[in-house]
Amino acid sequence: MQFDIRNLPFAGTVTRWHSVNCHRYPSVAEHSCLVALYAREIASRVYPDLCAEDQVLLYELALMHDLSEVVTGDMPSPIKRQLKNVFPPGESPIDQLEASICPDAASREYVAKTERPHIYFCMKLSDILDAMVVIKQEGKGPVAKLIEQERTEAFEALLGKAQAECPEGDWSRAHEVREAVMSLTHVQIDEI
Repeated sequence: MQFDIRNLPFAGTVTRWHSVNCHRYPSVAEHSCLVALYAREIASRVYPDLCAEDQVLLYELALMHDLSEVVTGDMPSPIKRQLKNVFPPGESPIDQLEASICPDAASREYVAKTERPHIYFCMKLSDILDAMVVIKQEGKGPVAKLIEQERTEAFEALLGKAQAECPEGDWSRAHEVREAVMSLTHVQIDEI
């Protein structure tokens, strides 16, 4: 079973954050679209003269980066991170499973990581930013605060890595997007 970008609408039925107590559980499709929007905003500030080829790669990568979850569901991030720490890059069982389900996404991620790291950093910062927004707006209980802090630290760490590896970009401007998005408020029905 192999999926490509044409399968993105099916991601609307797959929820994220199912292992965390939330008010609402966004879908993988919603997440993918928001990551694409945040990535566009970050990239336009960090690299205002981004070429069309890079823009297309950025949008495709953002829209497809979690497409394999249509089959696997949203696997908890701590498990994914732990497996990536144990196995060499690309050899985690989850990496291999995701690549076999959605080879288009895997090939774009490989190109971005190896040839266009600035694109990968813009997308990954956006991925983390969406997690920060969701847990802030939808998370409930003490675990939500811990996850928000962990994701904030992950954003800052990745931003530092982006600045070190791609110094031609004005990475400080990624904070503008983060601040704008994180300042939005969302009132839950049960809070009224």
